[in-house]
Amino acid sequence: MDDRGAGVTYRPATEDDIEAEHRVFVAAEGDLLERHGFAWPAPPPLERHAPSLRHLIRTDGARAFVAVADGAVVGYSNAFIREDAWFLASLFIAPGYQGRGIGRRLIERSIEGAPRRRMTITDAIQPISNALYARFGLLPATPIIGFAGASETSSGTELVAAEATPDELGALDRIGYGFDRAIDHAFWRSQAEPTLWRRSGEPVAYSYRWPSGRIGPICGRDGSSAADALRAELLDGAPHRVDIPGSSRALMAAALGAGLQLRAPAGLLLVSDDAPLPTSLAISSYGLF
Repeated sequence: MDDRGAGVTYRPATEDDIEAEHRVFVAAEGDLLERHGFAWPAPPPLERHAPSLRHLIRTDGARAFVAVADGAVVGYSNAFIREDAWFLASLFIAPGYQGRGIGRRLIERSIEGAPRRRMTITDAIQPISNALYARFGLLPATPIIGFAGASETSSGTELVAAEATPDELGALDRIGYGFDRAIDHAFWRSQAEPTLWRRSGEPVAYSYRWPSGRIGPICGRDGSSAADALRAELLDGAPHRVDIPGSSRALMAAALGAGLQLRAPAGLLLVSDDAPLPTSLAISSYGLF
C-alpha cells in the first residue's frame, strides 16, 4: 500500500484557494526550471494567473481539487470537459511534497467520469510527471513550440478583420478543436481582443491578442487560414509570443517565416487514443488549450 501521502487531505477547490494555488505554481515551476538550467526572470503575478484559475473553478468546479498538508495547500489540479473531450488544465505539487503520490490522487479525482477523449499539455522537461500521465492513457503526441519576438515581415494577407457571431466561432472551433468552446470565448473576450478573419466574406479563422503581447488561441478552418491569421496579427511589428503545436505545421512555418525565435523549454501535447492532433491551431495557454 502506498502510504507516502499520509497526512495529506483532499477537497474541492474554491476561489479562496487561488492565492495559495498561485504560490504552489510559482514554487513548483520555478524549481523545475532551475533544476534544468532555465531562467525564469519574471514569474506571472497573481493578478495575471488568477483569472484563468477562477474561470476553471467557476465553470468546472467539480474537477478542481486541492491537496492540504500541515494546514496549507501543497498541490492542486484543474480539468475541464467540453462535449466529448476532457482536458487536464493544471497539476502542480509544491517542492518538498513531490514523490508522495499526491499528483496521482489529484488526477484520479479530476478524471473521474471523464469521456474517453483526453488531453493535457505539460513541460517536455518533466519525465516523471509525463510518465504519470501515461498511466492515465495520456501519451506524448506532438511538441508545443513557443515563438517570441517582433515580426520581420510587412507582407499582408487577403484576410479582412470582422466581428464574429457565436455560430461562426463555434463552427471554427469544431474544425480546429473538435468541440465547442463557447464558455471559454466568454472568458477570452474578457481578457483579450478577439478578431474574426474573413476571406471573400467567409469566416476562415479567429485570433485573440492579449495585453501582454501573447497571441492565442488562433483557430482556422484549415492550416493555411490559421497561418494567415497569425501573419495578420504580426503586421504591427510589436513583440509577440505564440505557442503552436508541432502538428500545426502551417502555423509553425508562418511564425518562422516572420522571423520569430523559438523559446525553450518546449511543451508536450499528451493525448489519449481517441484524440486527433490539431492542424490549424495555436493554443490559448497550457492551462486552457
